[in-house]
Amino acid sequence: MTQSEEFNQILKNCCERNGIALDEKQLYLFGLYLKELQKWNKVHNLISTENEREIACRHFCDSLTLVKFFEELGYKPHSLVDVGSGAGFPGVPLKIYYGDTLEVCLIESNTKKSSFLTYLKTKLGINYRVYPTLAQKVEIKCDVAVARALEVKGKKKHPLEYAVSLLSGLTKSLIAIMGGKNIDPLLVKKLNLKVFELNTPNFRGLKILYKFLED
Repeated sequence: MTQSEEFNQILKNCCERNGIALDEKQLYLFGLYLKELQKWNKVHNLISTENEREIACRHFCDSLTLVKFFEELGYKPHSLVDVGSGAGFPGVPLKIYYGDTLEVCLIESNTKKSSFLTYLKTKLGINYRVYPTLAQKVEIKCDVAVARALEVKGKKKHPLEYAVSLLSGLTKSLIAIMGGKNIDPLLVKKLNLKVFELNTPNFRGLKILYKFLED
């Protein structure tokens, strides 16, 4: 088994274990994604790990938990904006999964990371839009605005409160924040957020905080 085939098997197994099925084309694209990520990471330090198993589960499959979230809600978005996309998580994995049925926009103010995202879409042969600027300067409205890891240095607001405020200006329907395990229930209540708790083997207990703007 080649290194590429081994990675594909790791990713496929991780996703299947968590209720997400990938076809051969999707696995091939994730393999290319890995290769380019590793290449750029040697120079630009885009992510903290180079371990392929960690990248498969902690970044690729974790991003795809939003698929389970949308399925449970019975909600099918046609457009999604990923705020603070970094090396493309969760926006690029979601684009690979949904293909042409989902329009994806990535907002990333870090020049090295946004350059990688622009380069990556050409290498993968998929189409998404990259906004290499601060989210506050972007004027778009997608069905869903999502954040996986937002930096809030120098902000007086709590990170969660800041995220809700920022995402609300970029969507016409739903905000979703991949919030980890330890969430302050009082703040969740104050911000009128709902909690979706994952119950799959690798991500049990992780929470996605969400809110429909009409709520």
